Amino acid sequence: MHNLQLTDDQEMVVDTVKKFVVDSVAPKAQELDEHRTFVRDWCDALAELGVYGLSLAEDKGGAGMGLVPFVAALEAVGEHSGSLARLWIGQMQAVMALESVGGDLLDELAAGSKLAAFIGAEHGFTFADGRLTGSAAFVPAALEADVLIVVAGDAVVQVDASACTRTATTGLGLNSAACGRVECDGVGATELAGADAHKAELVALVGTAAAAVGAGVGSVRVGRNHAAERIAFGKPLLAQQAVQRKLVESTRRVEAARQLTWHAARLADLGGDAADAAAHARITAVDAAVQASDEAIQILGGYGYTVEYHAERHYRDAKTFEVLDGGSNALRDRLAAKAFV
Repeated sequence: MHNLQLTDDQEMVVDTVKKFVVDSVAPKAQELDEHRTFVRDWCDALAELGVYGLSLAEDKGGAGMGLVPFVAALEAVGEHSGSLARLWIGQMQAVMALESVGGDLLDELAAGSKLAAFIGAEHGFTFADGRLTGSAAFVPAALEADVLIVVAGDAVVQVDASACTRTATTGLGLNSAACGRVECDGVGATELAGADAHKAELVALVGTAAAAVGAGVGSVRVGRNHAAERIAFGKPLLAQQAVQRKLVESTRRVEAARQLTWHAARLADLGGDAADAAAHARITAVDAAVQASDEAIQILGGYGYTVEYHAERHYRDAKTFEVLDGGSNALRDRLAAKAFV
């Protein structure tokens, strides 16, 4: 078995997601992003496909397929919509954090009947005497979520999203993900005893890496297609050595990021400690997505800055991935502290 091989069952799930992306997501992603329209219909469609429980253990009502098919399918989503990819990541974080807890909330999240926004430890929320306090400036799904799952110190808590103050925030990217600021001032919350914040973080790391790989693939495609059609100095741009090298370099970085992402997911599925591998994958993949989208913009020239050609959207989403969940530099610092300090 090579590193990028799926089982027949996993392949079937990934192919189903890819078909949904091609048929439903790709044709409207640009329009919805331009108008900052929340993609609730797509979230519901993923729920109907059953993928929110894809990595959840079978004895908890999930498919028990692990993280490998999750990252494979998520890459296909990220190729066309970073917003939907990030919404899926947040939902999967909540599901996997609650895997050992069980209960009605887990069932609702895995089925997609409730939408979750996950707020990690990096935001510094506190929980005491049943009350949650803190704020987070930019949370995907915050404006539309039914429930917030929040890491507050050593606790993971559940809070009704409507009990918190939620304000729309305009970021650089993820325009269709209903991102917003969340403020909780002593809001009543319920601790989810036994919830696993580390598992949720792992999902965020490999998930963001996969979504970024998808954005990189999309950027290379946009640049290649334009270069094949655009005539300059009597021949297609794609025949120009400088353009070819841009595409080769972008492809090289994206392919390397894909290998790291699948390696981290497979390591986790085998029961290994995948935290460092996942961090390396996320950093590498986000860097690759930023570089690939930037090169695509340069290949397109002035067209690269217009919404019709997708490259600028991939760039905005990739730069947003850079700072989400604590950001790439925080991960670099964490890895350095473990290896060199």
